[in-house]
Amino acid sequence: MRLLAVVLLAVLAFSAVGVAFADDVLKGTNLTLSQTSGGKSTRFTFTTLPKQPIEMLSLTYPEGFDVSAVKVDAVTLDGLKRIPVEVKTDVAGQKINLAFTPPVSAGFDMRVQIFDVVLPKSGGQFNVVVDYTSNGVTGQTSTPPFKTETFTTVQAVTQWLDEKPFVQKWNSLQFLNIFFKPQMIVSSVPLLFTGWLMSIALVVVAFPFAIAGGLLLAFMKMSKVWPVRFFSNIYINVIRGTPLFLQIFIAFVGLPIAGFQAPLFPTGVFVLALNSSAYLAEIFRAGIQSINRGQFEAASSLGMSYPQAMAFVIIPQTVKRVLPTMTSEFILLFKDTALLSAVGVFELMLYSNSLATRSGSLTPFVVAAVYYLLVTIPLINWVANLEHRLAIAEGGAAASSNDTTGRRRRWGWRPASAGPEAELQASVAEHESR
Repeated sequence: MRLLAVVLLAVLAFSAVGVAFADDVLKGTNLTLSQTSGGKSTRFTFTTLPKQPIEMLSLTYPEGFDVSAVKVDAVTLDGLKRIPVEVKTDVAGQKINLAFTPPVSAGFDMRVQIFDVVLPKSGGQFNVVVDYTSNGVTGQTSTPPFKTETFTTVQAVTQWLDEKPFVQKWNSLQFLNIFFKPQMIVSSVPLLFTGWLMSIALVVVAFPFAIAGGLLLAFMKMSKVWPVRFFSNIYINVIRGTPLFLQIFIAFVGLPIAGFQAPLFPTGVFVLALNSSAYLAEIFRAGIQSINRGQFEAASSLGMSYPQAMAFVIIPQTVKRVLPTMTSEFILLFKDTALLSAVGVFELMLYSNSLATRSGSLTPFVVAAVYYLLVTIPLINWVANLEHRLAIAEGGAAASSNDTTGRRRRWGWRPASAGPEAELQASVAEHESR
C-alpha cells in the first residue's frame, strides 16, 4: 500500500509540474478573425508570447472549418521591428503543423497569420487547440473562444448573384448600380422588413388615439361655451400651423430636458397622435356639419336627447362620409413616421438610411419606397373606390375608371351637385394640402 501511495503521489506531482510547464511556455495566446460570416474565407491571426523557444506549433481547427488551402506567414515582433520567421507548413486533416527553423526565440511576441480558412456555414462558438514543442517537450493549450455567424439564405443568394456575368454587366452601368443593385435588393428586403413593421406599428397604435382626440376636439370646437371653443381653436391652429418635424424635436429633445423621460416608441406614438388629432378634428367637424339639420330635428321629434341623436343618427352618417378622408389622413400619418428617424426611432427610413450609409448604394432607399407603396397604393385605390360608391349612393355623379361615359368628365371640373361627399371634400381641402 505504501508503494502504491508513493506512485500516485509521483503521478500527481508529475502532472502538476506538466501543467505548470504548459502555462509557462505560451503567454497571452489569442486568435482573431478578419471577418466572421459563415461560409466565407477569412484570415486568422494567432498571437502569443513564448517564454521558451518554440520548435513546432500545431493548430487543430474544429470540424467544419476548411483549412486545405491555407497560407501561413509568421513573424516575431521586437517592439515595432518585424523579424521574419522561417516556417514549414503541413496540413493534415483539421490540423495545421508549423515547423520553425531555427526555433522561435523566447521573449518576443510571435504573430502567425493563417490565410484562406473557410468558416463553417453554421455559426457558433469555437476555439482552436494548440499543440507545441519546446526544447523537445510537447504541451497543449487552447485559444480563447471566438464566434462565427451562420451563412444565411440571403447571403447564399447574394453570393450567387456576385458570380453571375449578367449581374456584373448590370452593375457596370452606374445608374443601375447605384439605385437597383440586385445584391443590395436581396439583402435589403429582409433587413428593412423590421423597420416596415415598426412604421406600421407606430401608425396603427397612434391613429385610434388620434381619432378619439379629434372627435373630442371637434365637439369642443362646436361648443357654445366660448372658453372650450377657444381652447380647441388654439390647439388646432397651433398644431396645424407648425411642422410635425418641429413637434417631434420638442417631444424627443425638450421633454427629456424638462425631466420627462420616456421610451422612443411611446413618445413617437404620442407625437403622431397629437398631430393627427388636430387634422381629424377639422375632418369630423366638417363631417358633422355636413349632415342636414333636418336629421337632428327628426331625431328630436322622436324623443331623442342631444347625445342620443348624436350617437344614433348624426355620428353614424358622419363616419360614413368622413371615412375616405380619414383614410387619407392615415396614409399621410404613415408616411410621416419617416420623420421619426431623425430622433433615432428605428423605423423604415432609419433602417434604409443606415444600410445605404454602410453599403454606399442608394438601393435600400428604393426598397424602402416599395415598402411604403405596399401600404399606400392599396389604401389610395380603396379610398377612390369608396368615394365613388358614396357619391353614387348619395345621388352624385362621380366618374368611375370603369365608366366610359364619365371619361370626358375626368378631364373637366367636378359639378357642385356631385353630392354631399364632394361638399365635404371641399370643406377639408386644407387638410389635403398639408
